[in-house]
Amino acid sequence: MNKSGLVAEVAKRTGASKADVARAIDTSMDVIRETVARGDRVSLVGFGTFERKRRNRRIARNPRKPLTPIVVPARDLPWFTAGKEFKEMIATKRRRSTSRRSS
Repeated sequence: MNKSGLVAEVAKRTGASKADVARAIDTSMDVIRETVARGDRVSLVGFGTFERKRRNRRIARNPRKPLTPIVVPARDLPWFTAGKEFKEMIATKRRRSTSRRSS
């Protein structure tokens, strides 16, 4: 599902217009991006947590030239950790679809 599919589904379930839903989703994503960029966490209980994580400087290797080290600089990355309810829902869906195939 892409953004337009999400907007259409939320509009259908809530009865709100697609334009209103699109504005709400855009604003929500902007707030999450800005908050994480500042270094704060955004926790949506049951869904997950968005945060910024630091990846340390490291030495990488080119498989074609293994003796030549490549320094990868430290950097900040966006990170998402799924919440407990979200993980359980995915695990439940997977088990159901697997049991149907084996039957």
